[in-house]
Amino acid sequence: MPQLTTKPTLAEWQAYVKEMIDERHFTKDPNEVFVLFAEEVGELAKELRKKWKYGAGTADSAAGELADVFMYLADLANHFGVDLETALRAKLAANEKRTWEF
Repeated sequence: MPQLTTKPTLAEWQAYVKEMIDERHFTKDPNEVFVLFAEEVGELAKELRKKWKYGAGTADSAAGELADVFMYLADLANHFGVDLETALRAKLAANEKRTWEF
């Protein structure tokens, strides 16, 4: 398993997730990966609901779910050949030119 630096870049995270998926022989079917991603988003929603509605959720439990969502997002990006940093920078540049109405 590859080792991450102390402060990995987004590209390093994506490469790490790809190698981890390959090494552990996790699914390579993008449809299944998307369903797993959605499942993790649901688990995050459940943690946030516990916190907001009942005051019972913790930062640690939400952090774990956020990490799961991030890893599946990186996996999906890898499946479609999307460099997340490039995509984020392009989206931020587009948003800079956009007029927001509230």
